[in-house]
Amino acid sequence: MHQNNLSNNLSENAKHIVLPNYQSMAAFTLAEGATHVTNSHNIRRAAFTLAEVLITLGIIGVVAAMTIPTLIHKFQNKALETQYKKAVSVVSQVILKAKADYGLDNFAKYCADYPYPSDSGIPYDHDKECYEILYKTLLNVDGQKSYSSKNERYINRFNDNIKTYNNKQTITNNALAGIGSSIFQTYAMNDGTYINFTIIEAALYIGVDTNGGKKPNKLGHDIFIFKVNKNNDTLTAGTNKPQNLSDDEIEQGDYEKEHQKERAGNPCNLTSSQKANGIGCAYYALQNICPYDSSKRYFECLP
Repeated sequence: MHQNNLSNNLSENAKHIVLPNYQSMAAFTLAEGATHVTNSHNIRRAAFTLAEVLITLGIIGVVAAMTIPTLIHKFQNKALETQYKKAVSVVSQVILKAKADYGLDNFAKYCADYPYPSDSGIPYDHDKECYEILYKTLLNVDGQKSYSSKNERYINRFNDNIKTYNNKQTITNNALAGIGSSIFQTYAMNDGTYINFTIIEAALYIGVDTNGGKKPNKLGHDIFIFKVNKNNDTLTAGTNKPQNLSDDEIEQGDYEKEHQKERAGNPCNLTSSQKANGIGCAYYALQNICPYDSSKRYFECLP
């Protein structure tokens, strides 16, 4: 009886009641004699075709191929810059500490002064003493307690494939001559950095590989040759800015020895075919200037 009354009330009083449906939302007239259904909303299912998916993936692939190598290159160069700054800090500490510990105002001048003719064959007056001071100080700065550990850390790199700044040539000891021993014969530090000292050509040179035997192993990238200024014991790369001579200009020169040709102009050059191309890069790195674009920083423009 109760159900019949409820049904009658619905039939007489109900207006439109909206009911959900999987495909659509429909409104039914429940009054007696209703014969139609009205749609209040149409819901359309969205989907991608296989072709659309493949085109989208293709676009993503092209963009990734264009941007990812650039990002990787920037990341690698930033890592090289960080390692470079750390290595420069270490060798600068070594020079300053050696000066202080041994009471030498002009350390480089004391070590590398050569008042004799360059071809005299007379040894430097203080080179042996200076080498011992430098290595003891280096090991001390590196946290090594015993000087005897120096020989255990010796690294021979004459067979290593070390490239020039622009990757055109493999550098050789003959191309670098005496200064080459600062990188071809070196010593490993606790953090993996390679450092060595060479007193030759009336100068104190310091060779550094900022990440040891790891790649790229290129002059001007992770390998640098510094000269210590005789006036104030700061790091330099020679007295003059690299000339960056063209290959034609190099060929027109008159040279007695191989290293004179390969080192001519103290190169740090994008195009040079010299086998010592990169020995002048310390000049730009110390000033943080790109060799071929002064608007950029040094490690932003490594080739």
